[in-house]
Amino acid sequence: MICEEPYEARDNGYHFFRYMCERQPQQKCYYAVKKESVDAKKVQKIGLTVEYGSIQHWLAYFLCAYNISSQKGGKPNPAMCAFMEMNGVFKPRNVFLQHGITKDMAEWLFADKCNFYFFITAAIPEHNMIKDYYGYKDGVARLTGFPRYDSLIPNQTNQNQILIMPTWRNWFNLKSKGSQDVKTPFGCSEYLKKWMELLNSKELDYLIINHNLKVVFFLHRNMQRYIEAFQGVNEKIVIASWKDYDIQELLLTSKLMITDYSSVFFDMVYMKKPVIFYQFDEEEYRKYQYQQGWFDYHSNAFGTSYSASEEVIEALSHEIENGYKVSERYLNEYSHIFAYSDRRNSRRIYELLDKEKSDM
Repeated sequence: MICEEPYEARDNGYHFFRYMCERQPQQKCYYAVKKESVDAKKVQKIGLTVEYGSIQHWLAYFLCAYNISSQKGGKPNPAMCAFMEMNGVFKPRNVFLQHGITKDMAEWLFADKCNFYFFITAAIPEHNMIKDYYGYKDGVARLTGFPRYDSLIPNQTNQNQILIMPTWRNWFNLKSKGSQDVKTPFGCSEYLKKWMELLNSKELDYLIINHNLKVVFFLHRNMQRYIEAFQGVNEKIVIASWKDYDIQELLLTSKLMITDYSSVFFDMVYMKKPVIFYQFDEEEYRKYQYQQGWFDYHSNAFGTSYSASEEVIEALSHEIENGYKVSERYLNEYSHIFAYSDRRNSRRIYELLDKEKSDM
């Protein structure tokens, strides 16, 4: 049983499902997705599907050899399933594919809050952090690489496109401890002010015109509800809706990424493309959302952190003039982060699951 978010088939779950249907057709796999999803037909063309949250989904959840998802709550009813699992009523073999490399201390993924049979990782230091500090038993964390990385081809885009992709903030979306201290209506928030400041800067407009640059602004899935607030930006910039644009395709066709703290920048690094970090609220982010883990934005080899929009535009201008080439330090660090770049991640996961199933 494989799934992601109820309405999506674009992440590690989808890519692993596609691998199973195309390369391991002898295995009976189902993908759970809402029939109203814009991705539903795409998945149905590949293999067997069930309606997310339906009776069929529940049956598959109870009977499957593995319940596989890119989401912690990838189950027919996340709350009910979590209650049953944590109280020993039912213990499925949950395989957590993740939807991004874990770089921070994410307490909601600690062993005492999860029931993972396998926790799939893609980066060497990430794997070590989860294995040593997240409280899992030996053998739960497995370094195989992500299924979606199998489709990432290193630096082969001809489009002069950059992707601006900020991540979410829990004080706009979730009830979390301490979030009330910084709670502000989105329309008056520093988040909106700072990103609008960058997008509407005359310097960015100059780069767009003089370098025939295409700029795509893609809000995190949790922030897409606020997309209307960005409609007043430079008309030359594409404000991308998640329903109309596939992140994987945007990553493949972009030469550079600007983000704040989104772990999706590792997808760009995997393809050996430059990244720039715009971090105007780092103190609040560390206090209210995630504490720093193994990755340090201020000493890494992949991109520089800036707090001012002017600095970000200056760095972007430099990258354009430099032909988006990455440094030797970047390339040297690459080998210390990724154990695999052979486009065989899905195969490794399948072989892991198949061997475990045979040994039961």
